[in-house]
Amino acid sequence: MVRLIVKFMGIPRQRTRIGQTEFNSSGRKLREVLREVGDFYNVVDVILTENEDVRPYARVLVNGRSFQFIGGMDAELHDGDAIALIYPWLGHEDF
Repeated sequence: MVRLIVKFMGIPRQRTRIGQTEFNSSGRKLREVLREVGDFYNVVDVILTENEDVRPYARVLVNGRSFQFIGGMDAELHDGDAIALIYPWLGHEDF
C-alpha cells in the first residue's frame, strides 16, 4: 500500500470539488494508482482512454514532473508522492 497526495485541477477538480486529498492505494505503479483514483473519484474517463493511456489533453504530474519523464505508466510510486491530475477547462465537458 502506498500513501499519496492527489491534486485535482481543471475538470477533475470541478467534478470532485476537491483541490487536494490524501489517498491510500493498493497499487504501486502509476497505471494502477490512476485507475484506482479515477474510479474512486469518478474522473477515470477524464484522465484515461479506454486503453488506459493518458488522454491527449490530460496531464499527469508526479512530484511536479510529467509522468512521461519518470518511467511512464509503469513508474513506481512511493509513500508521500504527490500526483496532480489536470485536464484544462476548454469551455465544455465532453465526458
